[in-house]
Amino acid sequence: MFFTRSKVLTGLVTFSMAAAVMSAPVKAMGYSARLDAAADLNPITGNVITPENAQAELVADAVLSIVGPGQKINVKKDSSEKKAVIDAATEKSSLKQEEKIELAVAAPNVYLNIHTDASLGSEVIGKLYSNDVAKILQDNGGDWVKIKSGSLVGYVLGEYLVKGDEAELLSELVKKNVAVVDNSENEVKVHKNKSEKNVIMTVSQGEQIEVRENMEEENDGWIEVATENGKGYVKMEDVSVTDSYPVAETAEEQQERIENATVKDIADDAQKKADKASEVAQAAAQKAEEAASLIEDAEPTKAEEKAAVTALAVAEKAQTAADNTKVTAETAKKEMLNHGAETGQAVADFALQFVGNPYVWGGSSLTHGTDCSGFTMAVYSNFGVSLPHYDASQRGYGIGIDSISDARPGDLICFYGHVGIYIGDGMMVHASNARDGIKISKADYRPIAAIRRIFY
Repeated sequence: MFFTRSKVLTGLVTFSMAAAVMSAPVKAMGYSARLDAAADLNPITGNVITPENAQAELVADAVLSIVGPGQKINVKKDSSEKKAVIDAATEKSSLKQEEKIELAVAAPNVYLNIHTDASLGSEVIGKLYSNDVAKILQDNGGDWVKIKSGSLVGYVLGEYLVKGDEAELLSELVKKNVAVVDNSENEVKVHKNKSEKNVIMTVSQGEQIEVRENMEEENDGWIEVATENGKGYVKMEDVSVTDSYPVAETAEEQQERIENATVKDIADDAQKKADKASEVAQAAAQKAEEAASLIEDAEPTKAEEKAAVTALAVAEKAQTAADNTKVTAETAKKEMLNHGAETGQAVADFALQFVGNPYVWGGSSLTHGTDCSGFTMAVYSNFGVSLPHYDASQRGYGIGIDSISDARPGDLICFYGHVGIYIGDGMMVHASNARDGIKISKADYRPIAAIRRIFY
């Protein structure tokens, strides 16, 4: 009996041969190659390929790669050529399995510590956050799993990891395309438009930039990227596009991030993680819905049923991650809004001692006369903050507060053409006009344009 890449002949392949193939020491998670004319048949056994028997398919792939496209071999019963090919294919497919990377995705409530050893008492060298991806290096089925994520190799508690088929699907949802700079001669320019003009930034060898466009579509030699300066374009010839996964943060990276960050930076970072987790949850829910629709209107195959169960489980885990990161972001925001309250109260107390002093257009003297923005500028200068002498410009400082009910002493109450300092209980102090001078008024005596918190 003969087989080629384009044709499969069945009938003379013995059960013992099929059993030998199925017992090959490999575990296929997917196909490394496909047959052209018989894409769903195993050329050795003649069986339809399913997730349950995909192990044999991997050996079949190896047979094809050994024999070569379009070549024929004799696979009659007990033929020495058959045995040699099967042995070589089994060995080749075993090597493929050794090279296969098994991924895991972190699913902690907040974060998952990475330890130097399989012990809670060992040193913590980094953290995995929700949806961070790791490679499994060793998993004996116990409490601890040895992983590699980013530059870290260590041990984590396996109960907080998503593994197997679910991890494969979830990792596809959390990854992003990045353009890696591989032009070693010069820095690569990022352009505002698809032209040589209007450079918005440059990136160096080895740096990554997030790809915005669908790379399967024609891109006329340019790649659309997302940068800290907004949307841009790089020449395709200057970069390589690859997949990038969120990975662990080392203890040193975490310390540096916290030391150099304001509470706003920390809150912003937490919000970005929450936004990304929400996007992943939405994508996972859509995948689950699509998988479910395939088994509703017809008799589903075992593969379709398995895919639907996997997609549903991933959707649930992704939503849990989104909920957990949302709580973390809300907590970080509350800490940010509460930070600096003591200083804000000190600002308000300082400002109140000048009530009754004169209003002077263009002035900034707290005792001899000031206008509204001169008043806030002069008060804040005593606390090391430099504000411009213009009310509209002061609306760009600090962080925005949603409503007067969330305001606290020291916040700037901004109107169109006016500004004051909140002192609590719905009141503010401000340099009102030439008749009243510096006075106390209701904070919402006119429509508020913005509330800005300077100390946070």
